[in-house]
Amino acid sequence: MPLQQRLDPSINFNWGKGAPGPDLSDDNFSIRWEGLLAAPSTGSYRFIGKTVDEVRVWVNGKKIIDTFNGSKIGATGSSGVGLAAGEKTTIKIEFAAGEGDAQFQMLWAPPGQAPQVIPTTYLYPQGSSNLPDPAGTAVAAAPAAPKPAPAPAKVVAKAKVEPKPREAKPAAPAPVEQPKAEVAKAAPAPKPDPAIAAAKVAAAKAAADKAKADKAAAKAAKETPPAAPALEPGIYVLTSRTSGKALEITDPSHPNSRLYDAVGGVDKNADSRNQAPQWRIERLADGYYRLVVPGNNRVLEVLGSSTSNGAEMDLWPYYSGNNQVWRIEPTEDGYYKLLAKHSNKALTARDSAAGTVQQWRYTGKENQMWKLKPAKSEEPTAQDMATSRPGVGANKMSIYPNPSNGVVQLRYQLPEEIPMGWVLYNQNGAPVRVSDYRRQPAGAHHQTLDFTGLPAGDYNLRMTVGTVTTREQLQLRNPKADPVPTAPLGSN
Repeated sequence: MPLQQRLDPSINFNWGKGAPGPDLSDDNFSIRWEGLLAAPSTGSYRFIGKTVDEVRVWVNGKKIIDTFNGSKIGATGSSGVGLAAGEKTTIKIEFAAGEGDAQFQMLWAPPGQAPQVIPTTYLYPQGSSNLPDPAGTAVAAAPAAPKPAPAPAKVVAKAKVEPKPREAKPAAPAPVEQPKAEVAKAAPAPKPDPAIAAAKVAAAKAAADKAKADKAAAKAAKETPPAAPALEPGIYVLTSRTSGKALEITDPSHPNSRLYDAVGGVDKNADSRNQAPQWRIERLADGYYRLVVPGNNRVLEVLGSSTSNGAEMDLWPYYSGNNQVWRIEPTEDGYYKLLAKHSNKALTARDSAAGTVQQWRYTGKENQMWKLKPAKSEEPTAQDMATSRPGVGANKMSIYPNPSNGVVQLRYQLPEEIPMGWVLYNQNGAPVRVSDYRRQPAGAHHQTLDFTGLPAGDYNLRMTVGTVTTREQLQLRNPKADPVPTAPLGSN
Protein backbone atom coordinates (compact mmCIF):
# COMPACT_ATOMS: atom_id res chain seq x y z
CA MET A 1 0.00 0.00 0.00
CA PRO A 2 1.26 3.56 -0.68
CA LEU A 3 2.61 5.43 2.34
CA GLN A 4 1.23 8.69 1.03
CA GLN A 5 -1.07 9.90 -1.78
CA ARG A 6 -1.39 13.46 -3.02
CA LEU A 7 -1.82 15.64 -6.14
CA ASP A 8 1.14 17.33 -7.86
CA PRO A 9 0.58 20.26 -10.28
CA SER A 10 3.57 19.20 -12.41
CA ILE A 11 6.45 16.73 -12.29
CA ASN A 12 9.55 18.83 -11.72
CA PHE A 13 11.56 17.92 -8.58
CA ASN A 14 15.15 18.28 -7.36
CA TRP A 15 15.61 16.71 -3.94
CA GLY A 16 19.43 16.83 -4.01
CA LYS A 17 20.87 14.80 -1.16
CA GLY A 18 17.83 15.42 1.01
CA ALA A 19 14.88 13.20 1.80
CA PRO A 20 11.60 13.39 -0.16
CA GLY A 21 9.75 14.00 3.10
CA PRO A 22 10.31 14.58 6.83
CA ASP A 23 11.69 11.68 8.92
CA LEU A 24 12.33 9.63 5.76
CA SER A 25 15.43 8.12 4.21
CA ASP A 26 17.50 10.29 1.90
CA ASP A 27 18.09 7.39 -0.51
CA ASN A 28 16.32 4.42 -2.10
CA PHE A 29 12.74 5.64 -2.47
CA SER A 30 10.23 5.31 -5.32
CA ILE A 31 7.26 7.34 -6.56
CA ARG A 32 4.41 6.60 -8.97
CA TRP A 33 2.38 9.29 -10.74
CA GLU A 34 -0.90 8.38 -12.49
CA GLY A 35 -3.34 10.64 -14.27
CA LEU A 36 -4.60 11.88 -17.64
CA LEU A 37 -2.88 13.93 -20.32
CA ALA A 38 -4.39 16.18 -23.04
CA ALA A 39 -2.35 17.53 -25.93
CA PRO A 40 -2.82 21.17 -27.05
CA SER A 41 -2.46 20.24 -30.75
CA THR A 42 -2.53 17.14 -32.92
CA GLY A 43 0.83 15.64 -33.82
CA SER A 44 3.78 13.52 -32.71
CA TYR A 45 5.09 14.17 -29.18
CA ARG A 46 8.42 12.99 -27.76
CA PHE A 47 8.58 12.29 -24.01
CA ILE A 48 11.77 12.68 -21.92
CA GLY A 49 12.37 11.54 -18.33
CA LYS A 50 15.28 13.69 -17.15
CA THR A 51 17.05 11.90 -14.28
CA VAL A 52 20.15 9.93 -13.32
CA ASP A 53 18.01 7.23 -11.70
CA GLU A 54 15.54 4.67 -13.07
CA VAL A 55 12.27 5.65 -14.75
CA ARG A 56 9.43 3.91 -16.61
CA VAL A 57 6.73 5.78 -18.56
CA TRP A 58 3.45 4.55 -20.10
CA VAL A 59 1.26 6.70 -22.36
CA ASN A 60 -2.19 5.33 -23.24
CA GLY A 61 -1.23 1.96 -21.75
CA LYS A 62 1.92 1.60 -23.93
CA LYS A 63 5.36 1.59 -22.32
CA ILE A 64 7.52 4.19 -24.07
CA ILE A 65 10.46 4.62 -21.64
CA ASP A 66 12.15 1.98 -19.43
CA THR A 67 15.59 2.28 -17.78
CA PHE A 68 14.98 -0.25 -15.00
CA ASN A 69 17.29 -2.63 -16.86
CA GLY A 70 20.30 -0.82 -15.38
CA SER A 71 20.85 1.76 -18.10
CA LYS A 72 21.20 5.18 -16.40
CA ILE A 73 21.57 8.21 -18.64
CA GLY A 74 20.92 11.88 -18.06
CA ALA A 75 17.97 12.31 -20.43
CA THR A 76 15.95 9.29 -21.49
CA GLY A 77 13.67 9.96 -24.44
CA SER A 78 10.97 8.12 -26.31
CA SER A 79 10.13 7.92 -29.97
CA GLY A 80 7.22 9.97 -31.28
CA VAL A 81 3.80 9.31 -29.73
CA GLY A 82 0.76 10.42 -31.74
CA LEU A 83 -1.73 12.51 -29.74
CA ALA A 84 -4.96 14.23 -30.84
CA ALA A 85 -5.76 17.78 -29.78
CA GLY A 86 -7.91 17.90 -26.63
CA GLU A 87 -8.32 14.12 -26.40
CA LYS A 88 -7.39 12.85 -22.94
CA THR A 89 -5.22 9.77 -22.58
CA THR A 90 -3.69 7.95 -19.62
CA ILE A 91 -0.13 8.55 -18.38
CA LYS A 92 1.73 6.56 -15.71
CA ILE A 93 5.26 7.23 -14.47
CA GLU A 94 7.36 5.13 -12.09
CA PHE A 95 10.54 6.65 -10.61
CA ALA A 96 13.07 4.88 -8.37
CA ALA A 97 15.93 6.80 -6.71
CA GLY A 98 19.17 5.15 -5.62
CA GLU A 99 21.91 6.69 -3.50
CA GLY A 100 23.19 10.26 -3.77
CA ASP A 101 21.50 13.23 -5.44
CA ALA A 102 17.95 12.67 -6.69
CA GLN A 103 16.05 14.76 -9.22
CA PHE A 104 13.40 14.10 -11.85
CA GLN A 105 11.66 16.11 -14.55
CA MET A 106 8.96 14.81 -16.93
CA LEU A 107 9.38 16.66 -20.23
CA TRP A 108 7.69 16.52 -23.60
CA ALA A 109 8.58 17.99 -26.98
CA PRO A 110 5.41 19.10 -28.83
CA PRO A 111 5.49 19.15 -32.65
CA GLY A 112 8.09 21.70 -33.79
CA GLN A 113 9.02 22.75 -30.24
CA ALA A 114 11.91 22.20 -27.81
CA PRO A 115 11.55 19.88 -24.79
CA GLN A 116 9.79 21.44 -21.78
CA VAL A 117 8.25 20.35 -18.47
CA ILE A 118 4.69 19.18 -19.16
CA PRO A 119 2.54 22.18 -18.12
CA THR A 120 -0.07 21.83 -15.41
CA THR A 121 -2.76 22.98 -17.86
CA TYR A 122 -2.52 19.66 -19.76
CA LEU A 123 -2.50 17.29 -16.74
CA TYR A 124 -5.58 15.89 -15.02
CA PRO A 125 -5.96 13.74 -11.87
CA GLN A 126 -6.77 10.04 -12.07
CA GLY A 127 -10.51 9.46 -12.17
CA SER A 128 -11.24 12.66 -14.14
CA SER A 129 -13.64 12.53 -17.06
CA ASN A 130 -12.15 11.24 -20.31
CA LEU A 131 -14.31 13.67 -22.29
CA PRO A 132 -12.66 16.78 -23.79
CA ASP A 133 -13.05 19.99 -21.76
CA PRO A 134 -16.05 22.09 -22.88
CA ALA A 135 -15.44 25.11 -25.04
CA GLY A 136 -14.79 28.28 -23.13
CA THR A 137 -12.90 26.72 -20.22
CA ALA A 138 -9.31 27.18 -19.17
CA VAL A 139 -7.15 25.09 -16.84
CA ALA A 140 -5.53 26.84 -13.90
CA ALA A 141 -2.44 25.57 -12.10
CA ALA A 142 -3.03 23.68 -8.89
CA PRO A 143 -1.46 24.93 -5.64
CA ALA A 144 2.09 23.85 -4.82
CA ALA A 145 2.30 20.24 -3.66
CA PRO A 146 4.04 19.08 -0.49
CA LYS A 147 7.24 17.07 -0.66
CA PRO A 148 6.82 13.51 -2.05
CA ALA A 149 6.65 10.48 0.21
CA PRO A 150 8.96 7.43 0.31
CA ALA A 151 8.38 4.18 -1.54
CA PRO A 152 5.93 3.06 -2.49
CA ALA A 153 4.41 6.54 -2.55
CA LYS A 154 1.73 7.18 -5.15
CA VAL A 155 1.46 10.71 -6.49
CA VAL A 156 -0.87 11.86 -9.26
CA ALA A 157 -0.80 14.93 -11.44
CA LYS A 158 -3.65 17.38 -10.92
CA ALA A 159 -5.24 20.07 -12.99
CA LYS A 160 -8.27 22.18 -12.14
CA VAL A 161 -10.84 23.35 -14.69
CA GLU A 162 -12.33 26.78 -14.23
CA PRO A 163 -14.55 28.80 -16.59
CA LYS A 164 -13.03 31.73 -18.40
CA PRO A 165 -14.10 35.15 -17.10
CA ARG A 166 -16.66 36.84 -19.25
CA GLU A 167 -15.31 39.52 -21.50
CA ALA A 168 -16.84 42.94 -21.00
CA LYS A 169 -18.96 43.96 -23.94
CA PRO A 170 -18.07 47.34 -25.51
CA ALA A 171 -20.55 50.08 -24.68
CA ALA A 172 -23.04 50.80 -27.42
CA PRO A 173 -22.43 54.14 -29.21
CA ALA A 174 -24.74 56.93 -28.25
CA PRO A 175 -27.56 57.37 -30.74
CA VAL A 176 -27.11 60.21 -33.19
CA GLU A 177 -30.11 62.46 -33.37
CA GLN A 178 -31.36 62.70 -36.95
CA PRO A 179 -32.95 65.87 -38.29
CA LYS A 180 -36.75 65.66 -38.33
CA ALA A 181 -38.47 65.82 -41.67
CA GLU A 182 -41.55 67.88 -42.00
CA VAL A 183 -44.72 65.91 -42.78
CA ALA A 184 -47.51 67.34 -44.77
CA LYS A 185 -50.74 67.45 -42.83
CA ALA A 186 -53.63 65.42 -44.20
CA ALA A 187 -57.23 64.97 -43.29
CA PRO A 188 -57.82 62.11 -40.75
CA ALA A 189 -59.05 58.80 -42.23
CA PRO A 190 -62.35 57.39 -41.05
CA LYS A 191 -61.96 54.95 -38.10
CA PRO A 192 -62.75 51.25 -38.87
CA ASP A 193 -65.30 49.29 -36.87
CA PRO A 194 -63.29 47.85 -33.83
CA ALA A 195 -65.29 44.59 -33.72
CA ILE A 196 -64.66 43.82 -37.41
CA ALA A 197 -60.93 44.57 -37.07
CA ALA A 198 -60.54 42.36 -34.00
CA ALA A 199 -62.30 39.44 -35.72
CA LYS A 200 -60.01 39.70 -38.77
CA VAL A 201 -56.87 39.74 -36.59
CA ALA A 202 -58.02 36.69 -34.58
CA ALA A 203 -58.87 34.72 -37.71
CA ALA A 204 -55.49 35.50 -39.32
CA LYS A 205 -53.61 34.50 -36.16
CA ALA A 206 -55.50 31.21 -35.84
CA ALA A 207 -54.78 30.34 -39.48
CA ALA A 208 -51.07 31.14 -39.07
CA ASP A 209 -50.79 29.07 -35.88
CA LYS A 210 -52.47 26.07 -37.52
CA ALA A 211 -50.20 26.24 -40.56
CA LYS A 212 -47.12 26.46 -38.33
CA ALA A 213 -48.23 23.47 -36.23
CA ASP A 214 -49.01 21.38 -39.33
CA LYS A 215 -45.59 22.17 -40.80
CA ALA A 216 -43.77 21.25 -37.57
CA ALA A 217 -45.69 17.96 -37.27
CA ALA A 218 -44.92 17.02 -40.88
CA LYS A 219 -41.22 17.80 -40.38
CA ALA A 220 -41.04 15.77 -37.17
CA ALA A 221 -42.79 12.80 -38.77
CA LYS A 222 -40.36 12.92 -41.69
CA GLU A 223 -37.11 13.40 -39.74
CA THR A 224 -37.69 11.43 -36.54
CA PRO A 225 -36.73 7.75 -37.03
CA PRO A 226 -38.59 5.05 -35.12
CA ALA A 227 -36.83 4.56 -31.77
CA ALA A 228 -35.63 1.14 -30.73
CA PRO A 229 -37.40 -0.32 -27.69
CA ALA A 230 -35.78 -0.25 -24.25
CA LEU A 231 -33.29 -3.10 -23.97
CA GLU A 232 -34.18 -6.02 -21.74
CA PRO A 233 -31.46 -8.33 -20.36
CA GLY A 234 -31.19 -11.69 -22.09
CA ILE A 235 -29.38 -13.70 -24.75
CA TYR A 236 -28.75 -11.81 -28.01
CA VAL A 237 -26.96 -12.03 -31.34
CA LEU A 238 -25.36 -8.65 -32.19
CA THR A 239 -25.16 -7.95 -35.93
CA SER A 240 -23.31 -5.09 -37.63
CA ARG A 241 -25.53 -2.83 -39.73
CA THR A 242 -22.92 -2.46 -42.49
CA SER A 243 -21.57 -6.01 -42.87
CA GLY A 244 -24.46 -8.07 -41.50
CA LYS A 245 -21.92 -10.15 -39.56
CA ALA A 246 -22.45 -11.20 -35.97
CA LEU A 247 -20.18 -9.78 -33.26
CA GLU A 248 -17.46 -12.35 -32.56
CA ILE A 249 -14.21 -12.04 -30.57
CA THR A 250 -11.40 -14.60 -30.64
CA ASP A 251 -10.59 -16.32 -27.35
CA PRO A 252 -7.22 -14.81 -26.32
CA SER A 253 -6.15 -18.04 -24.61
CA HIS A 254 -6.71 -20.03 -27.84
CA PRO A 255 -5.74 -17.64 -30.67
CA ASN A 256 -6.46 -20.14 -33.44
CA SER A 257 -9.95 -21.13 -32.31
CA ARG A 258 -13.31 -19.51 -31.66
CA LEU A 259 -14.58 -19.31 -28.13
CA TYR A 260 -18.04 -20.16 -29.41
CA ASP A 261 -17.23 -23.48 -31.07
CA ALA A 262 -18.41 -25.28 -27.95
CA VAL A 263 -20.90 -23.19 -25.98
CA GLY A 264 -19.82 -23.10 -22.33
CA GLY A 265 -17.41 -25.98 -22.96
CA VAL A 266 -20.23 -28.39 -23.85
CA ASP A 267 -20.33 -29.22 -27.55
CA LYS A 268 -23.91 -30.51 -27.74
CA ASN A 269 -23.90 -31.25 -31.45
CA ALA A 270 -21.97 -30.44 -34.59
CA ASP A 271 -24.57 -27.91 -35.75
CA SER A 272 -23.75 -25.60 -32.83
CA ARG A 273 -20.44 -24.75 -34.54
CA ASN A 274 -22.27 -23.08 -37.42
CA GLN A 275 -24.56 -20.91 -35.31
CA ALA A 276 -24.02 -17.19 -34.78
CA PRO A 277 -22.13 -16.24 -31.60
CA GLN A 278 -24.41 -15.28 -28.73
CA TRP A 279 -23.98 -12.82 -25.86
CA ARG A 280 -25.73 -12.72 -22.52
CA ILE A 281 -26.47 -9.03 -21.80
CA GLU A 282 -26.79 -8.30 -18.08
CA ARG A 283 -27.99 -5.02 -16.58
CA LEU A 284 -25.71 -3.35 -14.01
CA ALA A 285 -26.12 -0.21 -11.91
CA ASP A 286 -26.55 3.31 -13.35
CA GLY A 287 -27.97 2.09 -16.67
CA TYR A 288 -24.88 0.16 -17.78
CA TYR A 289 -24.59 -3.40 -19.07
CA ARG A 290 -21.97 -6.12 -19.45
CA LEU A 291 -21.77 -8.60 -22.36
CA VAL A 292 -20.99 -12.10 -21.10
CA VAL A 293 -20.04 -15.18 -23.11
CA PRO A 294 -22.79 -17.74 -22.36
CA GLY A 295 -21.57 -20.56 -20.15
CA ASN A 296 -18.41 -18.62 -19.29
CA ASN A 297 -17.34 -15.79 -16.96
CA ARG A 298 -15.55 -13.85 -19.71
CA VAL A 299 -16.93 -10.51 -20.86
CA LEU A 300 -16.38 -8.12 -23.75
CA GLU A 301 -13.81 -5.45 -22.87
CA VAL A 302 -11.60 -2.81 -24.51
CA LEU A 303 -8.07 -4.23 -24.61
CA GLY A 304 -5.75 -2.68 -22.02
CA SER A 305 -8.34 -0.06 -20.93
CA SER A 306 -7.14 2.06 -23.85
CA THR A 307 -8.99 5.31 -24.55
CA SER A 308 -7.61 5.72 -28.09
CA ASN A 309 -9.52 5.43 -31.33
CA GLY A 310 -8.81 2.07 -32.93
CA ALA A 311 -8.28 0.11 -29.68
CA GLU A 312 -9.31 -3.52 -30.17
CA MET A 313 -11.72 -5.70 -28.21
CA ASP A 314 -10.82 -8.59 -25.91
CA LEU A 315 -12.43 -11.27 -23.74
CA TRP A 316 -11.46 -11.41 -20.06
CA PRO A 317 -12.93 -12.57 -16.73
CA TYR A 318 -15.14 -9.85 -15.24
CA TYR A 319 -13.47 -7.73 -12.53
CA SER A 320 -15.83 -4.68 -12.56
CA GLY A 321 -13.48 -2.68 -14.81
CA ASN A 322 -14.95 0.37 -16.55
CA ASN A 323 -13.53 -0.97 -19.82
CA GLN A 324 -15.80 -4.03 -19.33
CA VAL A 325 -18.99 -2.00 -18.88
CA TRP A 326 -21.14 -0.61 -21.72
CA ARG A 327 -23.96 1.87 -22.20
CA ILE A 328 -26.44 0.52 -24.76
CA GLU A 329 -28.63 3.19 -26.36
CA PRO A 330 -31.10 3.13 -29.30
CA THR A 331 -30.14 5.01 -32.48
CA GLU A 332 -32.48 4.57 -35.45
CA ASP A 333 -34.43 1.91 -37.34
CA GLY A 334 -34.22 -0.48 -34.37
CA TYR A 335 -30.40 -0.36 -34.09
CA TYR A 336 -28.30 0.36 -30.99
CA LYS A 337 -24.94 1.94 -30.19
CA LEU A 338 -22.64 0.47 -27.51
CA LEU A 339 -20.43 2.98 -25.64
CA ALA A 340 -17.59 1.89 -23.33
CA LYS A 341 -17.89 3.51 -19.89
CA HIS A 342 -14.18 4.35 -19.49
CA SER A 343 -13.75 6.08 -22.87
CA ASN A 344 -17.31 6.93 -24.02
CA LYS A 345 -16.32 5.52 -27.43
CA ALA A 346 -18.46 3.25 -29.57
CA LEU A 347 -18.11 -0.39 -30.55
CA THR A 348 -17.23 -0.09 -34.24
CA ALA A 349 -16.97 -2.64 -37.06
CA ARG A 350 -13.92 -1.12 -38.74
CA ASP A 351 -13.00 -3.85 -41.23
CA SER A 352 -15.84 -6.04 -42.44
CA ALA A 353 -13.49 -8.24 -44.50
CA ALA A 354 -11.26 -9.21 -41.57
CA GLY A 355 -14.01 -8.91 -38.96
CA THR A 356 -11.99 -6.46 -36.85
CA VAL A 357 -13.97 -4.74 -34.09
CA GLN A 358 -12.59 -1.61 -32.42
CA GLN A 359 -13.65 1.36 -30.35
CA TRP A 360 -14.00 4.73 -32.06
CA ARG A 361 -15.44 8.14 -31.24
CA TYR A 362 -19.16 7.95 -32.01
CA THR A 363 -20.11 9.86 -35.16
CA GLY A 364 -23.42 8.20 -36.03
CA LYS A 365 -21.97 6.10 -38.85
CA GLU A 366 -23.72 2.84 -39.72
CA ASN A 367 -20.67 0.72 -38.79
CA GLN A 368 -21.26 1.88 -35.20
CA MET A 369 -24.83 0.56 -35.15
CA TRP A 370 -25.79 -2.96 -34.09
CA LYS A 371 -28.95 -5.01 -34.39
CA LEU A 372 -29.70 -6.89 -31.15
CA LYS A 373 -31.70 -9.98 -32.01
CA PRO A 374 -33.03 -12.04 -29.09
CA ALA A 375 -31.85 -15.64 -29.27
CA LYS A 376 -32.69 -18.83 -27.46
CA SER A 377 -30.15 -19.43 -24.74
CA GLU A 378 -27.63 -22.15 -25.49
CA GLU A 379 -26.05 -22.03 -22.05
CA PRO A 380 -25.43 -25.53 -20.72
CA THR A 381 -27.82 -26.82 -18.09
CA ALA A 382 -26.70 -27.75 -14.60
CA GLN A 383 -26.89 -31.41 -15.70
CA ASP A 384 -24.55 -30.70 -18.66
CA MET A 385 -22.09 -28.82 -16.50
CA ALA A 386 -22.12 -31.43 -13.75
CA THR A 387 -21.22 -34.24 -16.15
CA SER A 388 -18.76 -32.28 -18.31
CA ARG A 389 -16.63 -30.35 -15.83
CA PRO A 390 -13.69 -32.34 -14.43
CA GLY A 391 -13.52 -30.46 -11.11
CA VAL A 392 -10.46 -28.98 -9.41
CA GLY A 393 -8.17 -30.21 -6.65
CA ALA A 394 -7.63 -33.63 -5.18
CA ASN A 395 -11.35 -33.92 -4.38
CA LYS A 396 -12.52 -32.80 -7.85
CA MET A 397 -14.55 -29.90 -6.49
CA SER A 398 -16.89 -28.05 -8.89
CA ILE A 399 -19.66 -25.48 -8.47
CA TYR A 400 -22.38 -24.83 -11.03
CA PRO A 401 -24.04 -22.91 -12.48
CA ASN A 402 -21.35 -20.25 -12.32
CA PRO A 403 -22.37 -17.39 -12.64
CA SER A 404 -25.46 -18.22 -10.58
CA ASN A 405 -28.69 -16.53 -9.54
CA GLY A 406 -28.10 -17.76 -6.01
CA VAL A 407 -28.82 -21.51 -5.92
CA VAL A 408 -25.50 -23.34 -6.41
CA GLN A 409 -24.69 -27.01 -6.82
CA LEU A 410 -21.48 -28.21 -5.10
CA ARG A 411 -19.97 -31.52 -6.34
CA TYR A 412 -16.91 -33.32 -4.93
CA GLN A 413 -15.33 -36.74 -4.32
CA LEU A 414 -14.12 -38.22 -1.01
CA PRO A 415 -11.56 -41.07 -1.17
CA GLU A 416 -12.45 -42.21 2.37
CA GLU A 417 -14.63 -41.28 5.31
CA ILE A 418 -13.23 -37.93 6.38
CA PRO A 419 -14.35 -34.54 7.86
CA MET A 420 -15.42 -31.93 5.31
CA GLY A 421 -16.75 -28.33 5.39
CA TRP A 422 -16.84 -25.13 3.36
CA VAL A 423 -16.74 -21.33 3.86
CA LEU A 424 -17.96 -18.62 1.41
CA TYR A 425 -15.96 -15.35 1.45
CA ASN A 426 -16.90 -12.00 -0.10
CA GLN A 427 -14.54 -9.72 -2.06
CA ASN A 428 -13.23 -8.19 1.18
CA GLY A 429 -12.18 -11.61 2.50
CA ALA A 430 -14.93 -11.74 5.14
CA PRO A 431 -16.82 -15.04 5.63
CA VAL A 432 -20.53 -14.70 4.78
CA ARG A 433 -21.67 -18.36 4.84
CA VAL A 434 -20.20 -21.29 6.82
CA SER A 435 -21.16 -24.98 6.80
CA ASP A 436 -20.73 -27.61 9.50
CA TYR A 437 -17.36 -29.35 9.53
CA ARG A 438 -18.35 -32.98 9.93
CA ARG A 439 -17.29 -36.45 8.87
CA GLN A 440 -18.78 -37.74 5.60
CA PRO A 441 -18.57 -41.15 3.89
CA ALA A 442 -16.36 -41.94 0.91
CA GLY A 443 -17.69 -41.53 -2.62
CA ALA A 444 -19.33 -38.91 -4.85
CA HIS A 445 -21.22 -36.11 -3.10
CA HIS A 446 -23.57 -33.38 -4.27
CA GLN A 447 -24.93 -30.48 -2.20
CA THR A 448 -27.39 -27.69 -3.03
CA LEU A 449 -26.25 -24.37 -1.52
CA ASP A 450 -28.74 -21.49 -1.24
CA PHE A 451 -27.04 -18.07 -1.46
CA THR A 452 -30.12 -16.11 -2.62
CA GLY A 453 -29.94 -13.74 0.36
CA LEU A 454 -26.52 -12.37 -0.63
CA PRO A 455 -25.91 -9.28 -2.80
CA ALA A 456 -24.68 -9.74 -6.36
CA GLY A 457 -20.89 -9.83 -6.76
CA ASP A 458 -17.80 -12.04 -6.78
CA TYR A 459 -17.17 -14.55 -3.99
CA ASN A 460 -14.69 -17.32 -3.13
CA LEU A 461 -15.86 -20.75 -1.97
CA ARG A 462 -13.23 -22.65 0.04
CA MET A 463 -13.86 -26.34 0.71
CA THR A 464 -11.71 -28.10 3.33
CA VAL A 465 -11.40 -31.90 3.33
CA GLY A 466 -9.28 -33.01 6.26
CA THR A 467 -6.36 -30.59 6.04
CA VAL A 468 -6.63 -29.92 2.27
CA THR A 469 -8.41 -26.74 1.10
CA THR A 470 -9.66 -26.20 -2.46
CA ARG A 471 -10.76 -22.75 -3.69
CA GLU A 472 -12.99 -21.70 -6.56
CA GLN A 473 -14.39 -18.29 -7.53
CA LEU A 474 -18.18 -17.88 -7.66
CA GLN A 475 -20.19 -15.11 -9.30
CA LEU A 476 -23.67 -14.23 -8.03
CA ARG A 477 -25.85 -12.01 -10.20
CA ASN A 478 -29.29 -10.78 -9.16
CA PRO A 479 -29.66 -13.52 -6.53
CA LYS A 480 -33.18 -14.92 -6.33
CA ALA A 481 -34.78 -18.23 -5.51
CA ASP A 482 -34.72 -20.28 -8.72
CA PRO A 483 -36.00 -23.84 -8.99
CA VAL A 484 -33.33 -26.19 -7.66
CA PRO A 485 -32.05 -28.44 -10.50
CA THR A 486 -32.13 -32.18 -10.09
CA ALA A 487 -28.92 -33.53 -8.62
CA PRO A 488 -26.95 -35.43 -11.30
CA LEU A 489 -25.07 -37.45 -8.67
CA GLY A 490 -25.98 -39.04 -5.39
CA SER A 491 -27.30 -36.20 -3.22
CA ASN A 492 -25.87 -35.45 0.17
